Amino acid sequence: MSNVILGTGSYLPERIVTNDDLEAMGLDYDRTRAGNLSLDQWVRSRHGAVSRHWASPGECTSDMAAVAARRALDDARLDQRDVDLIILATLTNDYRLPQAAFTLQAKLGSKAQVIQLDSACSGFVDGLLVASGLLDTRRYETALVVGADTSTRLCDPKVFMPLTIFGDGAAAVVLHHQRLDNGYGIRSFATGSDGHLGEYVWVPGGAGKQPFSQEVLDQRLHYWQFKFSEIHAWGVDRFAFCTLDAVKRAGLTLEDVDWVVPHQASVNILCALARRLELEMTKFVVTYPHTGNLMAASIPVALDQARRDGKFQDGDWLVMPAVGAGMAWGAVTYQWYDYLQHRAD
Repeated sequence: MSNVILGTGSYLPERIVTNDDLEAMGLDYDRTRAGNLSLDQWVRSRHGAVSRHWASPGECTSDMAAVAARRALDDARLDQRDVDLIILATLTNDYRLPQAAFTLQAKLGSKAQVIQLDSACSGFVDGLLVASGLLDTRRYETALVVGADTSTRLCDPKVFMPLTIFGDGAAAVVLHHQRLDNGYGIRSFATGSDGHLGEYVWVPGGAGKQPFSQEVLDQRLHYWQFKFSEIHAWGVDRFAFCTLDAVKRAGLTLEDVDWVVPHQASVNILCALARRLELEMTKFVVTYPHTGNLMAASIPVALDQARRDGKFQDGDWLVMPAVGAGMAWGAVTYQWYDYLQHRAD
């Protein structure tokens, strides 16, 4: 038995916001403290972002997810009636209720089983883990695994740093269960959580502990807060650990890996990961400079763009690692199934 990807699709909102655009918004960036560097110069040197996409007013997670899902289904030459299972990973719902996954199901006109994962940057790996496990039960044959987030709406509009890092977007894959194991598809997972470090990425207000109130709004506690220096050290360590563990569980070595398709945490973190693993950056699929960190959509957007650019060859070994809020981490190894080639055959 094997679980293979039959189609990919992604969506990035139309609006592109550059570093110069952000500086013009009058954020709390201080050129004097930054050595007279423009925001663009500072950001490029610190974490590598150049631009990112922002959802338009009223454009929400399910809207983006629906476009990406339809594109993945079109790529797979399937429609919503062929889907047995929809898994959406997101931290940013359209409403408090219903969950965005159910809104996505309605937009697609699907009758599939729906599961939403309250996952951030590790969401796509978590989604593949859940989908693969359910497909292996043989109750389901075809799953849509979607990652989508409007993460810029968690950013304080007055604080420059998170706005330079995050973008909005969605992506999806069609994962299909094949009864015969021909060597392709998902081979291994390595996942874990460090909940005791949860305050590294924190939104303290607006939920059960501190419900919405004027005080929460005045103190801006409904926006997320970060411990960036701690995140960097932890992120590189967990990135490397789960990558190596997943590769080992697959019976492979790093020399066997053709492509690393990582969560786009930042260019500096990805470069540190490459140094830790002693891999060339040419093996990494990097979209961060022009997408920013897309949370759950990060890996599948990179996967879709690389696939459409013709980077993957039939039989290539991919490893897809992620680290993120929670704190959570995980990686999946995958042998690329060139479905266009096999379809032609």
